[in-house]
Amino acid sequence: MKVVPRKIAELQEGFVLGKDLYVENRMLMKKGSVLTARIITLLKNRNVQHVYIEVPIDKEVNQIQSIKVQPQQNSLVSSEWDEMPKFLQALAALSTERRYGHALKNMDDIVFVRDLFETYMENLSYRRLLQTLKKYDEYTYMHALDVFTLGTLFAKKEGISHLEHYALGFLFHDIGKLNIPHEILSKEEKLTVEEFTIMQKHTQLGYDLLKELGLESIAFLAKLHHERIDGSGYPDGLAGKEIPKVVLLLQLIDIYSAITMNRPYKQEIGAAEAIATIYKEKHLLDEKLLAKFVDFIGIYPEKSIVLLSDGTHALVEHVNLMFPLLPTVRRLDSNTIFALPVNLQIKIEKLITYYVETPDQLFRKFSEYLIKGEAHLMEKYYNKLVEQHTISECITKIYIPVYQIFDVLKEQVMLENVRVKLRGLLNKAIFHLRKDTKTKSSAIFLVDQNLRASIPLLLLEGVFYVKGICPIMIDTTTSKEELLRIADYCEATVICSFEEEYNPLIGTNRKLELYHITPKKLESLVFSFAGQSIKQINIKVALQKYKAVTKIINN
Repeated sequence: MKVVPRKIAELQEGFVLGKDLYVENRMLMKKGSVLTARIITLLKNRNVQHVYIEVPIDKEVNQIQSIKVQPQQNSLVSSEWDEMPKFLQALAALSTERRYGHALKNMDDIVFVRDLFETYMENLSYRRLLQTLKKYDEYTYMHALDVFTLGTLFAKKEGISHLEHYALGFLFHDIGKLNIPHEILSKEEKLTVEEFTIMQKHTQLGYDLLKELGLESIAFLAKLHHERIDGSGYPDGLAGKEIPKVVLLLQLIDIYSAITMNRPYKQEIGAAEAIATIYKEKHLLDEKLLAKFVDFIGIYPEKSIVLLSDGTHALVEHVNLMFPLLPTVRRLDSNTIFALPVNLQIKIEKLITYYVETPDQLFRKFSEYLIKGEAHLMEKYYNKLVEQHTISECITKIYIPVYQIFDVLKEQVMLENVRVKLRGLLNKAIFHLRKDTKTKSSAIFLVDQNLRASIPLLLLEGVFYVKGICPIMIDTTTSKEELLRIADYCEATVICSFEEEYNPLIGTNRKLELYHITPKKLESLVFSFAGQSIKQINIKVALQKYKAVTKIINN
């Protein structure tokens, strides 16, 4: 390496400071610091004219993206080299501080992964395979480069043997997606069960493809990267020590890359938030390796307990999405709150622990603030709860238990503002269920106009949608003939009547399940589903006590 001066306008993210930087007789940054977008902006604001950066001895920094390893004799012609995937251009789009943190902390790391990649690309079969992937699905291609870069550097830090060999497996871990229909790969909505079954095949397809290339020794990385340490993964349901460490590492990097990479239809998730999300599923991964990865990138989620470089312990209070390496922390010994300095005079050395609140703990806090009428804190914990549940799970895990609380405290006027807010959230959840649920059958709800907007009825509607049953609201004044026409059209087999007095349907030989649920009994029915998982919900069993007539026959 050599040290050269560079004007501020020429600086780019990832450059490494070659000399200590002093501003107004005070050291602002130490030699070896990685320049980020924020730091470059800071230097411009401080009217710094130039800095010294590290570059390879025989190259200028502005040539970095054109550096290539010379091909072996007769291996490639020059036109083929021109077609080689531009690794450093892709890396520039992937390796922002917000995602990589300290991972690419010096030029040696950049050169290491670049040279390794270009060595692979000397092989015509590998290069054409990667080019085919890029043309087939740009996201999968970028994800492959991302996993290769982060995985290789993390494996290097972990001392994984035969790294140059396994790194090729990191690059091709998703190569089986070449044989998955593109409409499934690029689908923006959640995959159906059938589509997900097809998607799962990419692991075996990748294994088979790499074997055909003579890469059987690394093909297992393509096959096993969706296995999980608790045995819940695929394709073989391996668990614990059945999964090699290099696969455990790849699994972690694969998940981190997938949830932090930008996609046109997916909002960006910051690194700290992504790590917090991964910790919620830590039972699926190697927890020791996860903690080491957090220290590797140096980005810590809020509520982490960390060791600072001055020997004190601190709680990470707040992480800025744009500058995650410089969070606001609170020293545990003095309760002092401060943001980590740009000059890194104080920095985080390592993760001590990260505590994940369980859904039950979150619900208790949520309920506590709800009862107190503290809408802001209630909403904060509501949002945390929702993050751990699907919309379908929210109906039985959140909304019904909350309504039970309101039912007990219905006389307290102070809860009205919270009630209004929660009703709005419930309406939104029901709207999404109506729009997104693919129903398998339908049921008729005969409802009095006054009951139509009641919360218990909304909750029961949600329960029916959760089980794939579309409830169709019909007014109780509807004639018998019209009601039966609607039932025929919708192929409904169930009619639930929500009236004080039951008016039996007679004069037809249609087979229909009929239930009479008075408004007073509606709450009891809804409460019976509280806290149940989707699998536990059995609507038919719950309705048995309200059964009116099982078969309607002619007079």
